[in-house]
Amino acid sequence: MGDGCDISARRTPPDADRTTPTISVITPSLNQGEYLGQCARSVLSQGYPGLEYLVLDGGSTDDSVRVLRSLGDGFRWRSEPDGGQAAAINRGIRETRGDYVLWLNSDDFLRPGALRALAACAMDNPSADMIYARADMVDAQGERIRAYPTFALKRSDLRRKCYICQPSVLIRRSALGRVGLLSEALDLCFDYELWLRIGREGELAFCDQVVAASRHYAQTKTASRRLRGLVEAGYLMRAHFGVASPRWSAKWVAHRWSLDRSRFWAPVVGWASALRCAKRYRDRFDARRAPSARGRRLLAALERPPVLSASLGITPAPEPKAGVAPTPGGERTGAAAS
Repeated sequence: MGDGCDISARRTPPDADRTTPTISVITPSLNQGEYLGQCARSVLSQGYPGLEYLVLDGGSTDDSVRVLRSLGDGFRWRSEPDGGQAAAINRGIRETRGDYVLWLNSDDFLRPGALRALAACAMDNPSADMIYARADMVDAQGERIRAYPTFALKRSDLRRKCYICQPSVLIRRSALGRVGLLSEALDLCFDYELWLRIGREGELAFCDQVVAASRHYAQTKTASRRLRGLVEAGYLMRAHFGVASPRWSAKWVAHRWSLDRSRFWAPVVGWASALRCAKRYRDRFDARRAPSARGRRLLAALERPPVLSASLGITPAPEPKAGVAPTPGGERTGAAAS
């Protein structure tokens, strides 16, 4: 496959006699000015005819607004406090109209030709609710580290591990209307939980091409809040399957070992300690056991995911009178933001 950097050179555009689906790309961001420009340019340079792009910045205090203003026309953006990453993405989904939705975190970026490749796969699989593809793992400088460990769909494996790379995922809007949006009660595993919901009753398709780059560095939420992520994953397993799989228990043990290796250093005592640690994790997320008060709140929230049609509480700006310039402020879009 090579390094997967130029998809357009290997895949012809969708057939002219087929209707190209429209795609809404949403970028949530907060104080990511260092990476935001590369992310946004990777979307705007796609050359995809049915692209709608929206950046929702959570009121950054770095140079994110300056970066957004420098990008010119061709997309919409807003910078104001929000309710967190999942809430920002949900709002972006409600404010856009594309046939398909892709959200791209501000420290990730698309490879050239990514949207055409995903659209072609969507048209080849018209009943698929979600398309996911291959992606690269890159470092803080955007240099490729290795391929993300993604493979063709095995529905049972999605319970055991999250092998789907988020920036490579294209979701049919009608599927979101059916299963709901991202759970805003989750901080790290909201994407994985949505994929489990879609996969439980819908069809997933695999696009065997590299379409995105996922940035991995110490300051990411996933890397810096690993313990929280494993707890959220445990509650997802309980909510969807009744108990955590052995693989998630092993991930928990591995993380505890990385925090305190002295607990597992002796050959016999270490194995016994690891097994007890794994059992405690499985017991904590076993549906036959009563959850903690915090767990009850989270599980209740997972049962009621936000819906696509909910009101955003936005009062539309009045139409400007002829010959009168619009008042500055509010949503900033393209040149109006400069």
